[in-house]
Amino acid sequence: MTLPFADQVALIIPTADEPPPDEVRCWVQDNLAAVPPVPRLHAALVTEELVGNARAHGLPPYVLRIAVDPQRRALRVFVEDCAAHSGGRWQSGGGLALVDGLSRGWGVERRASAKTVWAEVGL
Repeated sequence: MTLPFADQVALIIPTADEPPPDEVRCWVQDNLAAVPPVPRLHAALVTEELVGNARAHGLPPYVLRIAVDPQRRALRVFVEDCAAHSGGRWQSGGGLALVDGLSRGWGVERRASAKTVWAEVGL
């Protein structure tokens, strides 16, 4: 997914356990302090689900990026993991229903040695 968003921040998540989910959640909240409360909460919930899925189904290290585009009144959350492309269809479970409901859209970009799951939240 090409990033049309100018302002980006990134967090490297080295393992499936470190940093713990509450630290990732605080990092998201801190980096979105200028975003209104409701979209900030939506972004935090979406991020928590995408990072949890990466930790459950992917391989470390994981890279979490958040990009804000005030002109489009949107932000995007990207979570990359190092799982090789399996060739199968990506599973859509209950957590992804939450992502679907809280975002304008989401998708998966697969590569030979990694995948990135992204979601866009309106501001």
